[in-house]
Amino acid sequence: MALALPRFAAIQSSFHPTKYLRYLVEDGQRHGFLQFTKSSSDSSLVAAADEPEEDQSHCSCTLFEPILVGGSSTNTTTVQLRHVQLGGYITSVVLLGNTSAPPPQSLLALPPSVSINNPDVFGIVDWESLLILPQHIAFKGGNDLYLSARWIERHKYLQFASSDYGDPTVGNEVFITNDGSVRIKNNHFGKFWRRSPNWIWADSDDSTTNNSDTLFSPVKVGDNIVALRNLGNNNFCKRLTTEGKTSCLNAGETTISTFARLVVEELVISREIYNVNFRLLDARIYNQNIITFASSSAENNKQVSDTKTLGFSHKDSRSSTWNGSVSLKLGVTTKIQTGIPFVAQGKVEVSTEFTGAYEWGETVTTENEVRTEYTTTVPPMSKVTISLLATQGSCDVPFSYTQRDTLMNGNTVINNLDDGLYTGINNFNFFYQTKQEEL
Repeated sequence: MALALPRFAAIQSSFHPTKYLRYLVEDGQRHGFLQFTKSSSDSSLVAAADEPEEDQSHCSCTLFEPILVGGSSTNTTTVQLRHVQLGGYITSVVLLGNTSAPPPQSLLALPPSVSINNPDVFGIVDWESLLILPQHIAFKGGNDLYLSARWIERHKYLQFASSDYGDPTVGNEVFITNDGSVRIKNNHFGKFWRRSPNWIWADSDDSTTNNSDTLFSPVKVGDNIVALRNLGNNNFCKRLTTEGKTSCLNAGETTISTFARLVVEELVISREIYNVNFRLLDARIYNQNIITFASSSAENNKQVSDTKTLGFSHKDSRSSTWNGSVSLKLGVTTKIQTGIPFVAQGKVEVSTEFTGAYEWGETVTTENEVRTEYTTTVPPMSKVTISLLATQGSCDVPFSYTQRDTLMNGNTVINNLDDGLYTGINNFNFFYQTKQEEL
């Protein structure tokens, strides 16, 4: 039985466990390479295929065989990777002791004739298990009240006690660590959350990742519903009433029960997205299919050729979706200023700008009624059918952008982000096709 891996994955280096495989965005020959580093480096495996290539006789074959090494944790499977076409293992240059080009940290697909003692081992992390929370958020419990900062028994507790979204005690700031876990700072107390012993207090000044009691792993339950697992005891945080405390946050639940499900809301009044920069060099065109939009026929009952003009009417539609591939965008009213990529003549181009209100992740569809005419010569005693066809294709285009948020407290936060992904569908390469029949 084939090894089952996640649909989307992050690949972790075993040689450098704090590093994950990334796509190198850089002008020149290095663009598109894969590397295990956050610094500039070359690589030998390139992410360049628009479509899967399963022909094992081609060097461009995109098939890799994962071979299980050891066991698997909750979200990570440890494997070796073998390139099917070459028959050899994927390894890091650093394991070969080679400091020349390609430099350390890059990947090589080795043929079987090249032997190494220990092929590199990779951690396959389930990408969909990694939930990236927005930076400024509030949590709401099952009692329909927001989690707020409260002094209880001379300690800084977190209690589901506020009904006001604008209450200054409900705000939190999220800090993401390298492995996807988070530290959460309560804005009112100015301290990080900490488990003690199972109650969650906002009393820590520790800004490192050394204390697992201050680290949490968010799990997506619904569109805006999460559960928070405290990494100190691996229990989920829930709303608990006991020991004289009412509806306070406590890391004592082993499952994602009703009391452990938290509604997340962004503390953002308005958002603007601009300076959108599409990385056309990294665009992917796929799902290209020829479709028929309209057909029209003309008959000639004469003994001589006749010229006919046929009219065509069709609806030309285009759909566009701007989204972030990393963080949640929780329904904040957004104004976006951006161009619109589209497929034309086998490549992606960008058309005129779109400016207006937009909900992140929403698909915008435009439709235009198009009328055309086509003149053809119909032979004697014949029927001619003219069809209007075109290629319909999809494209994915990554982009960077500037995000300007106005927070509930009136402050403005501006971030430059590079997790944007545009997905579009449009029609191109229109042409006519003629079919002739004798009467």
